[in-house]
Amino acid sequence: KAHGYICQGCGFNFAEKYGEIGKDFIEAHHLVPISLFEAQVVKLDPKLDFAVLCSNCHRMIHKTEKPDDVKAFKNIINSKRPKE
Repeated sequence: KAHGYICQGCGFNFAEKYGEIGKDFIEAHHLVPISLFEAQVVKLDPKLDFAVLCSNCHRMIHKTEKPDDVKAFKNIINSKRPKE
């Protein structure tokens, strides 16, 4: 809820596409990879430690060199969109 339900990468809205079943659906992306936490107990802040992404963007951001940089990822997406 902290970031809403619209993908911060591409702007996809599950509710607009899928109607009622898509309402209040989005994936949470850890800005610090879980693998770095090891066995530590870590308290995460939903506003600071997560981004919200659609399923496709969530998978694709993990293929980038900097999966913590949502702004750079969004720039990649925008550079691939056709110019109007």
